[in-house]
Amino acid sequence: MNRLALTAPVCWITGAGLAAFSPGPPAKWSLVVFLLLWGLGLFFFDRKQMLKWGLLAGLLLAGNGHYHYAESKLATGIIPPSVPWNMDEDEAQVELAGTVDSPVEVDGDRAVFYARASRWTWEEQEQADSRVLRPAERVYVTVRLTDPEEQAVAADWKRGDRIVVSGTGKAAAPARNYGGFDFREYLRKNNVHWIVTVKGASSMEAAPPEGWSLTRLLRWNDQVRTAASGQLDKLFPGEEAGYMKGLLVGIREDLDPERFRDFSRLGLTHILAISGLHVGVFVWAVAAVCRRLSMTKEQTMAAAFWTIPLYVVFTGSSPSVIRAGITAMAGLFAARRGWLKDGLSLLGGTAWLMVIWKPLYVGDVGFQLSFLVTAGLLAGVPAVGRLIPIRQPWLNGSITVSLTAQMVSFPLSVYYFNQFSLLSLPANILLVPLISFVVTPLGYVAMLLSIPFPMAGSLVASLTSWLNKATFWCVEQTELFPAGQLIWPSPSYWWIAGYYFLLCAAIAVWGRRKQLEALERAKIYLSADGPRLLRHYGAAAGLACLLLTAWLAYGYSPYLLTERGNGTVAFLDVGQGDAAYIRTPGGKHLLIDGGGTVSFRKEGEEWKQRRDPYEVGRKTVVPLLKKRGVHRLDYLMISHEDTDHIGGLAAVLEEIPVDAILFNGTLKSSAATVKLFQLALEKEIPLIPVYEGDQITVDPDTLLTVLAPERPRERGIIEAEEQNSHTVAALLTMNGFRFLFAGDMGFAEETAILDRIATEPAAAASVAEAAASAAEPVLDVLKVAHHGSKNSTSGDWLSYWKPKLAVISAGVNNIYGHPHPLTLDRLTDAGTAIRRTDLQGEVQISVSRTTLRFRTKLLPSSGN
Repeated sequence: MNRLALTAPVCWITGAGLAAFSPGPPAKWSLVVFLLLWGLGLFFFDRKQMLKWGLLAGLLLAGNGHYHYAESKLATGIIPPSVPWNMDEDEAQVELAGTVDSPVEVDGDRAVFYARASRWTWEEQEQADSRVLRPAERVYVTVRLTDPEEQAVAADWKRGDRIVVSGTGKAAAPARNYGGFDFREYLRKNNVHWIVTVKGASSMEAAPPEGWSLTRLLRWNDQVRTAASGQLDKLFPGEEAGYMKGLLVGIREDLDPERFRDFSRLGLTHILAISGLHVGVFVWAVAAVCRRLSMTKEQTMAAAFWTIPLYVVFTGSSPSVIRAGITAMAGLFAARRGWLKDGLSLLGGTAWLMVIWKPLYVGDVGFQLSFLVTAGLLAGVPAVGRLIPIRQPWLNGSITVSLTAQMVSFPLSVYYFNQFSLLSLPANILLVPLISFVVTPLGYVAMLLSIPFPMAGSLVASLTSWLNKATFWCVEQTELFPAGQLIWPSPSYWWIAGYYFLLCAAIAVWGRRKQLEALERAKIYLSADGPRLLRHYGAAAGLACLLLTAWLAYGYSPYLLTERGNGTVAFLDVGQGDAAYIRTPGGKHLLIDGGGTVSFRKEGEEWKQRRDPYEVGRKTVVPLLKKRGVHRLDYLMISHEDTDHIGGLAAVLEEIPVDAILFNGTLKSSAATVKLFQLALEKEIPLIPVYEGDQITVDPDTLLTVLAPERPRERGIIEAEEQNSHTVAALLTMNGFRFLFAGDMGFAEETAILDRIATEPAAAASVAEAAASAAEPVLDVLKVAHHGSKNSTSGDWLSYWKPKLAVISAGVNNIYGHPHPLTLDRLTDAGTAIRRTDLQGEVQISVSRTTLRFRTKLLPSSGN
């Protein structure tokens, strides 16, 4: 307990963390830990020690309460125009007056920014309800630009502009899938509760600010950053300019999305976000300049201390660089005062102050990674360095720092990003020093030198460009080793705690064993118990490593132990499209369709193209599959080749290994289909046509029976532009329960299936075989065809299958009017319960040996 300066911040932050991540009553887990700490003090320590333990327990409860107090202050002052008001659906016309509170990002046909609204008026037909907001409330504004001229108008909008905006006010969209990105929660954590959508730049009036204020200073800084960005555009070609903007200025909007994903797969994204590493390089550069100017050590530290805020502001003042700047300034201040003997206590105190200032930091991945990794380096580098059998100090140090950072950040990385590359360690050892200590300084030199001496700046930029090309080449070569990219499900909090405990135990035991070996070799440890202790520590070290390996294996595939014998069928919300993920009782993974984004862009509208447009496969389907631990897909079934069913599958093939693709035996000459099939051929994935009567035994408890399309008379792939009549319909039997996936078939295809079952013995036999183990001779779940179109799901179809539950996959407020009221009426008349992704988000069904349990993401809906 003599480390109170460290344990006190840890307890406070732990209390805040329990409030942020633990379910149930606010202080439930904090109270449990409080009683545990107090009990330890009461029974195992004297009165003085008991008081210290009581103090720590009180700090834990205080941190918990402080977090909940901060949460309670995240409230809007804007009152909805009517009661009741559905935050998921309702919207109304609004006029706001205020100021632009961030740089304006213009991307294709959209401009987005944050605004401080000082006046908010709901516009209704009879009267307008106006509200003056004190203090001004921050809102998110998105402007849909209608022509290229409006792009130039939006480019002139700046931070601090006084604005009056007319548009549609609504709440941000929540997460619509389990584990999906929750934009509403993201904004709420930043105390933003409303979105205003504006059609056309003409609906917004903007005027420059009046007087002097902090906003005007930030506006000037934005202009400086824009000028620096323009200078980098002149110095570096193509995508390199966007890459250098991210490294030097903190502007990531121009970074090539594919390049960012390449770095992300290798665990190198920390290089592309201005953070602690960049601040450290900046301090190192300032110190180097000061030494050249023969400044004293105290003067050097003072120069670095006072220039850090300028660097933080220049690079965009993102949360990560603010945290790094505060930490670096605290370290310099402590060094000036001679307090750096206890780096961990200094780090803990800095984190404590930041959490007191902004308690919601504890839930921020950047905060967690920066402080955990720094603490791990301070505490773990000496111990890990002794375990690495390399004598060269520079090589040992480089490997030790990278390995320690990797081990400490690993559980958080897989929790948030669901991937880990086996090449991450060598990539960090090789590329981080190159980018940090060579490319970044050269980039700053080129940028600054090019202002007075353009030719000299271009020469330095050419050298930097060559190094960039070498970096990109190294990153691209890792694609030749796809097996090194591991997909991890998001682990539980208990698994993360267990990992850190076992990791520390393994390092400690191995370190002690190394010490004993060194003493034995030096003939210093001459006790008779020496050999026995050495054997015991050797066995303990082996056991610790074995337990850690087993723990990692469990985290990699937890379902093999916890869900063995149970399956899951999840109808993902992919907007106006279809996508269903299936995990079988035997641990097999299937994906039926992958959604798709339909574009209605016309010729001449290329200006609307965004730098990183939304793509449902990359943005929704792939992240959800990774989060659920899908290491590979055993089967990918394509019902048919319309874009709203296959548009997202190219991203799936690029990111996740696929063993086989089942499709309808046709080829549509669309760009999406050609791209998908070419990618499958490049990856040597078998393309297997399936027809009525085909059966696939996925595992002993799961059978897939194909009901359509009809088998063609001639062999070979046929061309078919119209795909709905060729859709694959399949009956899935899992643990005795039956699910029917009907694709986009219409009345004619439904009738053809019923006729074949009635008249053809083979068709009837296949359906009977699929139903042989069913709990009841009815359909448990029907995936309604064609998103609930009026031309599908006939009365005869429902009369034959008698589905208990129907799931309709459709987009919110889609232009097709799906699902059609007539289809809903037919389902209701058949006594079928209905679940809809446009209203309820993802529909997830757990399949045990005896029961089905379902839940939906948005509206409360669960049961057997």
